[in-house]
Amino acid sequence: MRAALLALLIVAGATLDLATKAWARASLEPYGAASDFLPFVSLRLTFNHGISFSMFSFDGDIGKAVLLAATGLMTLVMTGWAYVSQGWQRTALTLIAAGALGNLLDRALRGSVTDFLGLHFGEWYPFVFNVADIWISLGFIGLIVFQLKKPEPGLSSSELSHKL
Repeated sequence: MRAALLALLIVAGATLDLATKAWARASLEPYGAASDFLPFVSLRLTFNHGISFSMFSFDGDIGKAVLLAATGLMTLVMTGWAYVSQGWQRTALTLIAAGALGNLLDRALRGSVTDFLGLHFGEWYPFVFNVADIWISLGFIGLIVFQLKKPEPGLSSSELSHKL
């Protein structure tokens, strides 16, 4: 049951990410002007050929295969870590794994990751992201909060994760 629920949550998160990316590719003009969506979020379709902030972008097939293999391995590690974790730590790692899987599948199927949500402050647009990036960021924040939570005297870390 534990493995099935974990897999279901990861697949559901990745599916939601891929569905929003499909909507963006069908509805938005690639590299077009940003259109306001929320006060600090705009819609602007871009494609990331590297990893975060387009770092490590490769043109050759070998470089792309290495990047795909590395992100696949990291996705497997996050999934395995989520499986052996408990409580809020498992939730955080499941979010990270769902986001990693969504971006991995997008990259494997299209050769790049679809980004379409642009954070902006006035006229400054620091970066464009997607739903998978939201899952990864929320999971990362959750891991930090989990690590900063001070255990009550006499509680082991596994007892603490069950309390959270």
